[in-house]
Amino acid sequence: MVTYRIDFSKELNVPDLSTNPKLADVLTFDIKHKDWYVVSSKINDVALRQLLMEEYHLPMKDVVVTSTRISFGAALLV
Repeated sequence: MVTYRIDFSKELNVPDLSTNPKLADVLTFDIKHKDWYVVSSKINDVALRQLLMEEYHLPMKDVVVTSTRISFGAALLV
């Protein structure tokens, strides 16, 4: 499983992903914040983003899925 951070647009009412049975099959929830989650996923970032957009009828601009390996690793370089 790969760890991802899922960010939602600030103006969006962030859904409670943990109550969705389709997501429960592929995700383990590590951290929940008011406008983002950190999850471990059985599917890749592209498939996860697509699943979130379909399940919650979101446009691409409202949800971003980023590997924590990239985001936290890049932060250490600054």
